[in-house]
Parts: sequence; structure tokens; C-alpha cells
Amino acid sequence: MPDTDNAVGQLACALRRSRAVLGLTQAQAADAIGKSTSTVQRAEAGAVAPKKSVVDGYVDKLGLAPEEAKRLYEKATRAPGQQRRSLTQAPHPRMVSTRDELGRALARIWEENNRPSMQQLQDRVQAAREADEKRKRYAFLSRSAAYRISHRQQLPSGVEQLRAYLYACRVKERQFPIWIQAYQRVKAKEKEESAAKKMASSEERRIWRRWIGWRRATSIMLNAGLHPAEPFPRSGTAPWTAQCMRCGLIGRFRLSSVMQGRGCPECTTLSP
Repeated sequence: MPDTDNAVGQLACALRRSRAVLGLTQAQAADAIGKSTSTVQRAEAGAVAPKKSVVDGYVDKLGLAPEEAKRLYEKATRAPGQQRRSLTQAPHPRMVSTRDELGRALARIWEENNRPSMQQLQDRVQAAREADEKRKRYAFLSRSAAYRISHRQQLPSGVEQLRAYLYACRVKERQFPIWIQAYQRVKAKEKEESAAKKMASSEERRIWRRWIGWRRATSIMLNAGLHPAEPFPRSGTAPWTAQCMRCGLIGRFRLSSVMQGRGCPECTTLSP
């Protein structure tokens, strides 16, 4: 639930109430106001003030009182000394499933915190680490790591560094589990994809070694008018250096392509 102790949270609660009166889900409300579901989720989460067009949509389509909307929006967006900047488009942490989505979400919380300097981020975490009760919860966050994470150049190296970055960006600790789950989902997915890729590559090599072999592969190349200039790379898709026996061209060919009839690019026909 949004934090009603601050203006942004109060606005989020008002948005939630107007939707609840109509008995709509967030997805249905998004369709009604012409916005994405993630936009509605962020608006009702109370972490950052939504755009005025979102609030106007609640007024026009979901029955939010115009006077209440105006008062709460002005209060929520009143930030002395700060000019509102565009924010990175990112899904709610619960909706994150890829490295790119998580990177954008982590960049956005830094932006929502008014883009503190990398030194500020490092100092905030260092101060927390110096407190005995928090020393084990946060990893050291260097300025360079903070920069790479906030600018979508890398993800945190582990859960401890993720906690440190969230703390530095003033994310409330009760929201940490949602972020940790998102991080673990992304890492688990990447691990599965990497294992599947390695398995597929290993299986391909095994099949080629069993059914093709060096002699068979060489025979296919020679029949296509190509004389291998190096040992068979043990993969049908790996480049293989060979010389065309017709025109003398030396090039890199893939056995799988040669088997499909693609030989020397300089010759219009293949040798029988």
C-alpha cells in the first residue's frame, strides 16, 4: 500500500479509491484511460508522482474529483529547487523478467531520487555499513559500480550489492524483497538460457563428430570443389578455411552451407 505520510502516497491512495469504486482491475483502468498497465501500477504504488496526463485520465474516465486531483497532484509534484526531468520507462519490479527491464527499473529509482551523485550513493551506503546492525546487509558500493548500475551498464554483482544500491537510492526496506525477487528471477532465467545454449552447442558437436567426422566432412567439401586448408573445426556452422579448386580463391566456408549447395562465391557452378 502507498505511504500516506507523504503527498505522493496520498495521491496514489486517491487514484486507487477512484478505481476501486468502479470495481476495475489495474489492467481495466489502464485500458479506460489509455495508458499501459505498468503506468497505472506505478501511479498507484506511491513511489513517485505520476504524470499529469495519468491523473487527468482518472478524472475523466474513473470519476476522481477534479478539485481533489488538482490539490493532491500539485502537492505531490511540489519539489523546491528541483526541475522535473524525464524518467526512464520501466516496469514495476513485480513485472520484471529480463536483464534490460531490471536495468531500466534500477536506473529509474536513481532518477526518482533526484539523481544523487555517485559520491552521495557511496557515502550513504558507507554510513549504513558503519552501523553494526547493518554491516552484514549491504555490500560496499563504489562510485564506479553505482555509476554503471544507475546508467544501465551492469546489474548489481549480487543480492548484497543490490540491497546497497536500493538503500543508497532511498528505496524503503520493506520493498527490498520485491526487488530481490526480480533480481533472482532475471539471474535464474539467464542461468537457464546459458545452460540450454551450452547443451545445444555440445549436442551439435556430438552429432557432427558421430555422423560427419573428419573424412565425411572433407569428402563433402571436395565434392563441392573446395580443398580444406586446415583441420575440420568439428562444427558444421563454424567457419572452415578452404581453397576453391576451380578459381583458387581462399575463403572461409561453413560446412552446413556447403551441404545446402553454397560453395565458392566466385564460381557460378560447383565442381561435380
